[in-house]
Amino acid sequence: MITTILIDDEINALETLEWQIKTYCSHIKILKKVTSSAEAISEVKRLNPDCIFLDIKMPCLSGFDVLKYLKNQSFKTIFTTAHDEYAIKAIKASAFDYLLKPIDKDDLIDTVSKLSLVINGDEKNTLFDPHKKIPIQVDGSIHFYDNNEIIFLKAESNYTTIFLTNNRKVTLCKTLKEVEKSFSQPTFFRIHKSYLINLNHVQEYMKCEGGSVLMSNGKYTGISRSKKNLFFDLMH
Repeated sequence: MITTILIDDEINALETLEWQIKTYCSHIKILKKVTSSAEAISEVKRLNPDCIFLDIKMPCLSGFDVLKYLKNQSFKTIFTTAHDEYAIKAIKASAFDYLLKPIDKDDLIDTVSKLSLVINGDEKNTLFDPHKKIPIQVDGSIHFYDNNEIIFLKAESNYTTIFLTNNRKVTLCKTLKEVEKSFSQPTFFRIHKSYLINLNHVQEYMKCEGGSVLMSNGKYTGISRSKKNLFFDLMH
């Protein structure tokens, strides 16, 4: 059993997350729901949970401020927020994961599954381990790729094509939403509803026709208007 404290100044968000955890992640025990930053600091110190689900934008103290007061604690942090511009700061704060509100149940289940592996000792590091191999199931076999072998992924209806170095590619009978769960390293970024790219393979940004990104294999990917600011932050 993994213990947790839920921290969010919005009671509706707390209750929704509580329901999702109890419904889909029954091996997570909720020790406390907290709506204020000060109470969060006190209760985390008192109860010593395995992990916390922590909202970022709160009055008085932000989620990042809360972590500063708890820097000697050993819990894993899963940020929950409606603001995707905090993703980089979350990574720098050594977060285990980052869930965007409204929280998708599949994203929650995936995060908790990885959390279970870490806490139970089956994984040596957090979600953001840059050296972890990426498992891809192709034609009944599981292939393990290094991070930089993968240039980008493209959604094509109910299929996903993965473009690899040396002009290789593989096509999977899965949607991009299903496949991207294996690409949790911070170098991978969902730049568009149809593209998940490896930031290490970005060559150039093109402004024409709404914007596109040139990848190291000479191919272009689209870029969503809502993703542009975060993309440029990631590339700096």
